[in-house]
Amino acid sequence: MTRVLVFSDIHGDLRALEKIVAQPADIYIADGDLSTFGKGLDRCGEILAPLGERVWVLPGNHESHDEIRKFCSRFGFVDFHRAVRQIDETHWAGLGYSNITPFKTPGEYTESQIGEALTAFAGLPRLYLVAHVPPLDSALDEFAPGKHGGSSALRSWIEREQPENLFCGHIHECAGREDFIGRTRCFNAGKVGRMVEV
Repeated sequence: MTRVLVFSDIHGDLRALEKIVAQPADIYIADGDLSTFGKGLDRCGEILAPLGERVWVLPGNHESHDEIRKFCSRFGFVDFHRAVRQIDETHWAGLGYSNITPFKTPGEYTESQIGEALTAFAGLPRLYLVAHVPPLDSALDEFAPGKHGGSSALRSWIEREQPENLFCGHIHECAGREDFIGRTRCFNAGKVGRMVEV
């Protein structure tokens, strides 16, 4: 059995990151926004460094893929953006960035770019999808009562493909929540993180 800990939206909170590292797991997936506008990434890297290639990293909307690629290279982590990896009999796919925000952050995709990126993961059996952005109109993307900020392209893809699980972050107000879209169990991991056993 492999224990995977998915967490998101640390935003430079080193104490929260130390609590993540203190939890025993085989793989640690940073689901975006370790930093705020790229600041403080290296301090996060120093805390995660002892875990080496057991850390898989996605860029959130606060990091560019180029920043994350260099960060992973420097600290020996795995760049998980737009990648597929296997854990035992399961496939794990990673998609960083968010949909367009009002904040002009460096890691944003249009809905069509999100849809295009997801095509690479279609048809994978026993799929666990880790995306920074949550699906639209779910319990995971409500940033104010009745206001939803998730991705319509991601929601459509989940409805069609029905991966086993989805892990996301991005909308801080929904951290720790879970929901179902069809058969797909969906989690907003948040900075406390979500452990899954494979």
